[in-house]
Amino acid sequence: MKLRTRITLSVTLSFVIVAGGLVLEGRLREWEAERRYQDVLLTGYQNTWNGIASAELQRLAALIPAVTRNGEALRALAQRDQTGYAQSLVEFRASLQANSPLISFETAILNGELFFSTERDIFTPSGFAPDLETPHVLSPRLIDATLRADKTLLGIVPLSGDHYGLAVVFPLLDRTGPTAVSALYLHIDHLLPAFAASVNAPTFLQHPNGSLDQGTDPALWRRLATQLTRYHSRQVRTEYYGGQIYTVAGLPLQDLFGQEVTILLTIEDITAVYWRNMLFNILSRGSVLVVLALFLGGLHWSLRRAFRPLNQVIGVLNALARGDTRMPKLAANPSRDDEIGRLANTVEQFHQAQVARSQLASLRQELHIAANIQRSLLPACFPERAEFDLFAELRPFGEIGGDFYDFFDLPDGRLGLVIADVSDKGVAAALFMAVARTVIHAVAQIVPDPGPCLEQVNALLSEDNATAMFVTVFYGTLDPASGEFRYANAGHNPPYHIATDHKTTALPLTGGMALGIIESLSFTERRLVLHPGECLLFYTDGVTESVNLYSEEFTTGRLEAVLSLAPPDTQALITAVTDAVQTFADGAPPADDLTLLALAYRGPCPA
Repeated sequence: MKLRTRITLSVTLSFVIVAGGLVLEGRLREWEAERRYQDVLLTGYQNTWNGIASAELQRLAALIPAVTRNGEALRALAQRDQTGYAQSLVEFRASLQANSPLISFETAILNGELFFSTERDIFTPSGFAPDLETPHVLSPRLIDATLRADKTLLGIVPLSGDHYGLAVVFPLLDRTGPTAVSALYLHIDHLLPAFAASVNAPTFLQHPNGSLDQGTDPALWRRLATQLTRYHSRQVRTEYYGGQIYTVAGLPLQDLFGQEVTILLTIEDITAVYWRNMLFNILSRGSVLVVLALFLGGLHWSLRRAFRPLNQVIGVLNALARGDTRMPKLAANPSRDDEIGRLANTVEQFHQAQVARSQLASLRQELHIAANIQRSLLPACFPERAEFDLFAELRPFGEIGGDFYDFFDLPDGRLGLVIADVSDKGVAAALFMAVARTVIHAVAQIVPDPGPCLEQVNALLSEDNATAMFVTVFYGTLDPASGEFRYANAGHNPPYHIATDHKTTALPLTGGMALGIIESLSFTERRLVLHPGECLLFYTDGVTESVNLYSEEFTTGRLEAVLSLAPPDTQALITAVTDAVQTFADGAPPADDLTLLALAYRGPCPA
């Protein structure tokens, strides 16, 4: 992909991200504003409904004294004289019929039987009409709630035929206590026109089963009665029916017992407004896209013209990228004091860097081969013996290093253990390490005892040592049958002896000097008897001299603290030490190779 194309795409991406962020922020603000609008709308609807319902309930409650203070009616009620009760309420019934909307009244005795109702002319010479022997409003539950509350109850009550009413329910008392319960109520449908006029939207009632009452707009009711989504909660939604778009607000209404019995719905046709807003959004977004396309087209044309003189230089760079280090002839003069000239100078520098990189890659490949050879000199696997457990780890400072460890079986059945650190670093140290490891391994097979072995190795390494390099070595032998460990130290860090009680002590020094400095040297031996469960940890100075970001060294003190808590397993022991060193360094680069060798003695193999 060409640079001008990448720049155009980068600018496009940046523009899209910024525009997308602005659109997202605007959308989020729009959603939040819509949510707040819906909350305010529903709260307003709730307050409007509560105001209308409260006014009607107060009007109903004002009629209660006409019943409770009618002595003739109360006496007829006490005597269970239905005809006398009805006649005593003639004026009261006339006042109810004069109200608009029509107010109904009924009375039930305490066992729930209907005593009187104004719903229809139910009184006959023989008593009630057969279809109205059950109270219209005063259910046993409502009668019981009124008697328990011992006061007037106000609110929505269920009526027959899946209808609801607004009622005031009150007890009728004589000197012995309550004798009956009466209710003044009107159909809740009568409140819908006032509510619709207040909110300026058609209003309906939706039953829990999803059916819709006729409400204030019969034509709209006929279109939506069987299609409207069932509402369960207080919410505002946008609905699509028959090509029309409506805003539907649902407001649950509760009865006297606090249960949701119906949903008050306002349905507003917003089709014209919706499509007007949609057209505005399409035009505004389309204009933004047109402006973006014109801007990007102009930017691409301008970049194409500006980058045209650079095509030749780009061709040169492509040739160098393919590995062609022969410098092509440039038509642009590198001495030009402009972008083209500076780029030509950069091409020349890149050519020189390519040559240097090729040489560096060759050197890296040689170092990689040397590292593989060096790793192959170390033992490939650890012996699985019942008498002891052995594990080691080497982390070179660079690609190759001067540390090494070794272990091998001796002709007399003992196990030889070596850890060493060559002076200096790099290729020379790696070569000297290979020589030292080979010499020690070969001499130990002939002279297995540590002291004499190191004497012979020192003589061989010191002879013709023109590089004046040297190596510190700790060499020891373990008798698996007895646990005897004999060792000699040629200037190396003394290993640590870890007892079964985690007591950690450094092995005593033997006073030897590093190998390869002076030819004629003798090396003193020391011995130690290992008991089952005890360990030895061999290490190089890359452990104790590891530094952190504050140039503080790890030191033997910290190493001893780690060993005093380390597990007896050799691999876990080395892992604990390396983790502690890495944690201490806290990201500081290593300054030397790090080598560890752990030996755990288990005891002689049973016969």
